[in-house]
Amino acid sequence: MSQQHQKWIDLVKKRLHERGWSQSDFAIVLGVSPAMVSRLLKDGHGSDDLKLKVNKKLRISESWESFEEE
Repeated sequence: MSQQHQKWIDLVKKRLHERGWSQSDFAIVLGVSPAMVSRLLKDGHGSDDLKLKVNKKLRISESWESFEEE
């Protein structure tokens, strides 16, 4: 997992904490299983559609990918 991806996951966890939402609560909000949220926050696994939905629900503008020029 890239540093940028880890930074995004940390930000998601921070926003969940600020709202007082558990992972199960967030799964309900997203319309996915709690296991899917757990895998997303633990290992970064999840589709781009799911991650975009997370960004919208938590009002995050940070990307989970790094767009550095090579």
